[in-house]
Amino acid sequence: MLPWVEKYRPRRLSEIINQEQALERVRAWIEAWLHGRPKKKALLLAGPPGSGKTTTVYALAHEYRFEVIELNASDERTYEKIERYVQAAYTMDILGKRRKLIFLDEADNIEPSGAKEIAKLIDKAKNPIIMAANKYWEVPREIREKAELVEYKRLTQRDIVKALLRILKAERLEIPKDLLYEIAKRASGDLRAAINDLQTVAIGDYEDAKAILAYRDVEKTVFQALGLVFGSDNAKKAKMAMWNLDMMPDEFLLWVDENIPYIYLRSEEVARAYDAISRADIYLGRATRTGNYSLWKYAIDMMTAGVAVAGTKKRGFAKFYPPKSLKMLAESKEERSLRDSILKKIMSGMHMGKLEAIETMKILRTIFENNLELAAHFTVFLGLGEKEVAFLTTDSEKAGTIWGKALALRRKLKEMRPKEEEREIPEGEIEEIEEEEVEVEEEAEEGEEKEKKPEEKRREEKEKPKEKKGRQVTLFDFIGKK
Repeated sequence: MLPWVEKYRPRRLSEIINQEQALERVRAWIEAWLHGRPKKKALLLAGPPGSGKTTTVYALAHEYRFEVIELNASDERTYEKIERYVQAAYTMDILGKRRKLIFLDEADNIEPSGAKEIAKLIDKAKNPIIMAANKYWEVPREIREKAELVEYKRLTQRDIVKALLRILKAERLEIPKDLLYEIAKRASGDLRAAINDLQTVAIGDYEDAKAILAYRDVEKTVFQALGLVFGSDNAKKAKMAMWNLDMMPDEFLLWVDENIPYIYLRSEEVARAYDAISRADIYLGRATRTGNYSLWKYAIDMMTAGVAVAGTKKRGFAKFYPPKSLKMLAESKEERSLRDSILKKIMSGMHMGKLEAIETMKILRTIFENNLELAAHFTVFLGLGEKEVAFLTTDSEKAGTIWGKALALRRKLKEMRPKEEEREIPEGEIEEIEEEEVEVEEEAEEGEEKEKKPEEKRREEKEKPKEKKGRQVTLFDFIGKK
């Protein structure tokens, strides 16, 4: 299935929506090329994504019969590579082929080191050069000075709705008006994103579409990043996926992981893609353990470029899905916090490491299911709360019984404490008593030492039992006590 973005791309400048002023300047510039030379040999189209910059170039080429040689500054950012394309265009022109239009997309990603040389190429250009950028101020100054600037405005919600209705009419489809307006609203002026969302709605059910649109505010750039990873076999382009993406690498890894089976055609290619993200996961784990976050760059390379070159992908429109694991983690957050709280209490109360505490918790679950009396003692001993007791037993009735018995045990423990406080002894009196006791003990020890002979002392020291080191308490020691 041909993506609607390509299927319904305007073929003439007059079909481009709500950019009349910009198009007038573009038309005047290309007419100047056809009738001599314009003041500036390059044109820089600047504006937000989805406003019609790339569409203008191809509509212009179709209308004026130019052959487009497209470069992406994110892929070919150095002078040497761009020069190769430009010189090739000159050669084709000399041999009498159709006139060439050089299109440099994402000009705001050109490396500064090559900017001066590219400016020189513009000076000696024999064919029109058009550049496009989302952020005009990030295009190197040397290039900006050589190009005529044409600004594209952000499309309104009304503009996007008009374009979407035209596509629906051509496809003989209908969708609810509220959903159509929601697509236009969420697109934030990006017509390309709106058309992709419309196609998603058209080929799926409305409930699924609403779930995807719910992510649009937060994950709009996530879908674009996935498009770079899965939409190209170019490693350099795929590595750009996480540029300006407001998401941690480990979370983006989940998105890539979720969508691999939907994109690759063969099992061996799926295996290669999963091998790449497993290596990325190893780097992320090492970065977290060691604090050496420079390892992230290797993880990002594997989860983007490594996945992109894993094999042959499906062609045409690709539908991306949010990771199910994120939803599961959100739903199990309270359960995981209860588990971690119980583990900490076991580790503290029974002097265990984490792995031993995990095994002990498994045994506790069995006890809480089968021995309610002992379970109540453990509840008091470990200081468990009511929700933690419910976590250890799946039966709510048993959990209530255990909690009741634990409350009764706590009351008994309070009653066993002496009700009347002992008489307080003045501080000076305590010091005198302690000094007298120390003097008596020292005199007694000196007398005993004098009476004993050296041989008897040595014999007594040998006969003294050696002090045993403390042993770690286990759950079975606790159960064995009566």
